[in-house]
Amino acid sequence: MNSEPRVAVLGAGAFGTRHVAAYRSLGVTVDAVVDPDPVAREHVARQYGIGRTFSTVTELLAVARPDAASVCVPGPVHRAVAVALLAAGVPVLLEKPLATTVDDAAAIVAAAQAHDVLCQPGHILRFSPAHRALYDAVRAGRLGRVLAVSSRRDRPRTLSRLFPHEHPALLTAVHDIDLALWYAQAPVVEVRATARTRPGSATPVLVWAELRHANDVVSSIRNSYLLPEHSPNHTSDLVEVYGTDGVGHVDLAHPTLLVQAEQTEAPDWQVSPADGGGALATELRHFLHRVDGSDHSPVVPLADGLHVVEVAAAIADSAAAGGATHRIRHTSR
Repeated sequence: MNSEPRVAVLGAGAFGTRHVAAYRSLGVTVDAVVDPDPVAREHVARQYGIGRTFSTVTELLAVARPDAASVCVPGPVHRAVAVALLAAGVPVLLEKPLATTVDDAAAIVAAAQAHDVLCQPGHILRFSPAHRALYDAVRAGRLGRVLAVSSRRDRPRTLSRLFPHEHPALLTAVHDIDLALWYAQAPVVEVRATARTRPGSATPVLVWAELRHANDVVSSIRNSYLLPEHSPNHTSDLVEVYGTDGVGHVDLAHPTLLVQAEQTEAPDWQVSPADGGGALATELRHFLHRVDGSDHSPVVPLADGLHVVEVAAAIADSAAAGGATHRIRHTSR
């Protein structure tokens, strides 16, 4: 940006902390951190030398309106936080999913439009070099006409404990829905899904979904929370695109570094590394360039963020109804 912006990060959890680190890797100092937990926000402030902390978005806006904000709070409160920022004229990078209900996501879109303020959905894989290269190959026609997209994402059982009330379709599968939209280059019109639980889990630990897009591309999404507790993320992630002239895939199942000791480690060096950089830093750089007007191209259109929530909600509803077909009307298009 032309001058260093005053950026606020809302949410001092694991991913909010990664946003702070990623901004630092870009040479941008986070001006304020907001979190209702005083221990969490003060810890992040001390670790990264952040001068101001607040417990609520209302407190933040009462003191000083930031130039931009990353919203990394839990999904159920996305609407309240994002709408407050947008109403105050603050451009927002809103971590995925846009919201945990279609109504909340639609309200965020309406607020961004009413106040004419940037709201960028945080779909990070569109900024991953490998996933972007596959997209570029698809757009260039190297695979011919796209016929199908397939993705797999397995996570440790820890997620059932950390997110006991959040459906996988609206948590991890959001990535795969977004990739399906991106590679198929058409909205989803029909969803069928199945889910399974395991003892002690209130929400599904296995979700399989089949999507049909408006251009008749079909997408298959498989997500699970069945790996051992301390398994690292990203070590089974796979997305494949099938076209009339070839097949392309991105496979993260072969990590750059794998340490198999008492606890297996496979550090994420590509998407959101703990010390900043990676696709997360690329995403935040793009966001800041959109804030200052030096980049007008929306890598993740706000309408796509809303449509992802529509599809995720349809997956959860279809699975709850025993695999009944759910059709989606394009209120977001």
